[in-house]
Amino acid sequence: MALLNSVPMRWPGGPLDVAIRSKAEGFTPQARQVLEHWQTPAALDILQGSQVNCLVVNWAAGLSEDAAQQGALRPLIQAARGRNLEVVGWVAGKVEANAAIGAAKEAGLSAVAVQNFQGQSDFPVIPWGDRAHAPFDTKAPVLPVTDNVWPGVAGRARGASAGPTAVPWLDSNGWYVQLARARTNAQVWIVADPPGKNEVIPARSYTLAVCDSATAGGRWVISLDDALRGALSAKEATAGATMKSISDAIGFFDKHREWQAFRSLGVVGVMSDFSPDNYDFASEVLNLASRRDMLFRVLSNPARQTPDLTGLKAALWADTAAPPAAVVKRLVTFVEQGGLLVTGPGWGAEGKSLGNTHERFDVRTLGKGRIAVSKAALADPWEFVVDAELLLSHANNVVKLFNASASGGFNYSGSPDGKRALVQLLSYSTYGRASEMATAWTRHKYRSARFWTMESAQPVAVPIANCEDGGTEYHLPGVPAYTALELEA
Repeated sequence: MALLNSVPMRWPGGPLDVAIRSKAEGFTPQARQVLEHWQTPAALDILQGSQVNCLVVNWAAGLSEDAAQQGALRPLIQAARGRNLEVVGWVAGKVEANAAIGAAKEAGLSAVAVQNFQGQSDFPVIPWGDRAHAPFDTKAPVLPVTDNVWPGVAGRARGASAGPTAVPWLDSNGWYVQLARARTNAQVWIVADPPGKNEVIPARSYTLAVCDSATAGGRWVISLDDALRGALSAKEATAGATMKSISDAIGFFDKHREWQAFRSLGVVGVMSDFSPDNYDFASEVLNLASRRDMLFRVLSNPARQTPDLTGLKAALWADTAAPPAAVVKRLVTFVEQGGLLVTGPGWGAEGKSLGNTHERFDVRTLGKGRIAVSKAALADPWEFVVDAELLLSHANNVVKLFNASASGGFNYSGSPDGKRALVQLLSYSTYGRASEMATAWTRHKYRSARFWTMESAQPVAVPIANCEDGGTEYHLPGVPAYTALELEA
């Protein structure tokens, strides 16, 4: 099953897709025609010259149309395999998995993706799940995850997403990719469909969907809106240009595949077992930390392994119950050596209280560091993240951006050998203009800096200026929708 590093695309078409979509409001005769066309081998011409090499087709959903779907897709599957395209059958709903797997094997599919599959099969099966129930222990090369968001400035269609002086409210899947990568060895596939069925999605929004997952080391499963699929079927030039922009963005990250091995250089470690009881709070902490550009590392499964706190300035214990004894010992040592621990009320009595210095936390000193113990049960992840940020203070920031887009985010990661680092900047506005002048600052010193954009074949060398505060500044030659600053120590 050659799916690792493949470029997957959702490929709706056939009786099952028509049946599912016909139940939704706004399903038009034109949309039906497009679905019927996409089940035919002729529709594969749409992929000519693209990076796509894997189709994800609806295979079974527990509906009466399942059998008709599997029969109707046979010519498409045969034609796709003739073009060296992998074809994965998507199985959802109340379906007898073994029957769907047997039909997939007989039809010549490459694999089937079955929700939280735990059985045995002599045919390739890819378990998938939603965010809270993803099968991280999968042995498959890829892990598809659903229940994701369409990346962008949140609330654009619903009105203002922030006050006049507030940070824009960004929707992103990058934080979840970091969580998943901390828990699985499989490549993470982010399944996210465009919003609405009658909206016109701009080309830049599709490019953003690629970048949002790729900057964190994941892969977006390409999914197009009805209008774009129809325009591609009609061979309209603007639709072809949009498809090319998606393909070019994927191609850029594939040319820099070594970046996928980079891991976050954030100085805040978020700790949780992310079990069903703790997932909602802990995952929202990650989401909000990402929105506030708090660079973090995910420290998962603390009950199974002692967390690596090397390089961290703060550790956030986001679970209700106290951590296992071995983890407590490690965290106490971390604090004694100068770290900050922010935790719920279940923590012990270590340290000397500083008195009523914080509204919601009892802040104690222990050795060279501090423990901030919540006075009440952890209930508001927003307050938890903001309080942790203030307790740590911006003086511990390792990266800063000046004059960059207000509706943007960034990612700071390093290579496994510690010799290279990467600052990736991503604008989440699909309508805003690029910043013509921006400056990046890093606390660590680097001897060379190269500036990449998706539009450039080669990077541009960036001058380095040492600052009085001991950090390093980089004056960037304009910041488009996506840029990467590649640094060498």
